[in-house]
Amino acid sequence: MIMEAHDHPDWVHELLEILTRKSMETIESMTGAPYDVMLTGGGAASSTVISPKLHREYCLPYDRVIHNALHTLGYKASYHTCGGMMPILELVAANGCDCMEPFAPAGMGGDADLTEAKRRVGARTCMKGGFDQYNVLELGTPEEIRQSVHRAFAEAGAGGGFILCTSDHFYNVPVENLRAYTSAAQECIYA
Repeated sequence: MIMEAHDHPDWVHELLEILTRKSMETIESMTGAPYDVMLTGGGAASSTVISPKLHREYCLPYDRVIHNALHTLGYKASYHTCGGMMPILELVAANGCDCMEPFAPAGMGGDADLTEAKRRVGARTCMKGGFDQYNVLELGTPEEIRQSVHRAFAEAGAGGGFILCTSDHFYNVPVENLRAYTSAAQECIYA
């Protein structure tokens, strides 16, 4: 599809318009459904997949339409990227999402810098994620986990708008590490 965006941009826009219309039909059918937040975005939104220029042209306008429709029905939108986010932070914040995620750290294949992201977009949208579920949560000691939780909160929690969360699924985390994670998270209080 990326190659088609270069070779046949009109065709790609036509396809995206069709997909957006189908998404709108689905959103309209959800009227009154007991949802709070809908997940949008995905792997194609990642700066490790497409450039900011392509994101601006092929994601931003269609994402705005979908987020506006969700807001009309009273739903929030959480925008997911797989991999890199830093080069497209402002574009994602401009798409009307209420939250952006997962702020994957380098150890998980991303490029998240929570301090920089908070400075650039933290006043415009909620930030969710930023926690390395493998190298820290699964393999780390309880003290390393506690330190990482507190570091993430210090980097992105000021003034609110930050949801501490792993940057992806986790499977083999020792129970004592989950306890250390939740305990440390409970210590982080907004002033």
